[in-house]
Amino acid sequence: MTPQAPPDLDLTAQAAPPQVGSFRRALRRWLGEVLDAVGGSPVGDDLEDLADDLVLATSEALENVVDHAYAGAGEPGAMSLRARLQEDTVAVVVTDHGHWRDPPTGPSSRGRGLEMMERLAETRVDRGEPGTVVTLSRRLPQDAPHDRSAAQA
Repeated sequence: MTPQAPPDLDLTAQAAPPQVGSFRRALRRWLGEVLDAVGGSPVGDDLEDLADDLVLATSEALENVVDHAYAGAGEPGAMSLRARLQEDTVAVVVTDHGHWRDPPTGPSSRGRGLEMMERLAETRVDRGEPGTVVTLSRRLPQDAPHDRSAAQA
């Protein structure tokens, strides 16, 4: 019997440092369930690497929300994380309702988070007023069964 893929992950909380860890752990658990469903047990190294990369990239996106989105607002607003498996792709969407802060243009030890996210996952950043939506996605490895409908059978 093939395990059933879990439902999409949908989290919302105040953009505060403790929530980053909470969201990160919830995403890792959810990814473990998804990868068990699509890859069988034990999950191979390629799938584990995919999960590690997505968790790291997502953590960076969440940290950016906490550090920058509501800077100067007096009180942090909300951040949300949504994760889903769609056919052969895992996508994680991090959303805030704050303001985008452009990375520094001169020498700095900061401003490398977006570059790191782009190295770990396909990354799309949509900036609006107010709010930023960061979408991180990765295709499942070619040798992993990746039809969600088959995983739910």
